[in-house]
Amino acid sequence: MAIWKRASSVFLGGTEQMKQLKGRKVKTRMALRMPVYDPIQNKVESLDLAAGTVGLVANPHPTLFQFLIAVPTKPGANLTTLDSLMRNADVKVVIVNEPTFKQQFDIET
Repeated sequence: MAIWKRASSVFLGGTEQMKQLKGRKVKTRMALRMPVYDPIQNKVESLDLAAGTVGLVANPHPTLFQFLIAVPTKPGANLTTLDSLMRNADVKVVIVNEPTFKQQFDIET
């Protein structure tokens, strides 16, 4: 059985700890509208995440030192590893700043 803890109790801050969370499951505590990370098209887009949306922590944003979280866009996607999610599901990657991550996300432990 999964045990979820507030992100603020698991993540203390900083880029190194951000990197250590890569591949961990996270879920939203409430409904959020988050910017989508799109380095290829570089277009402005946002994604509405319902409360309880589960995703996986990806690498930190390369220049902004913010979280990138991979979220499947279709329900029922297998969230076992980041690699399998990226290969087998329709995914959006959202940008989450550190304060929002700590306040509005839970981490599976």
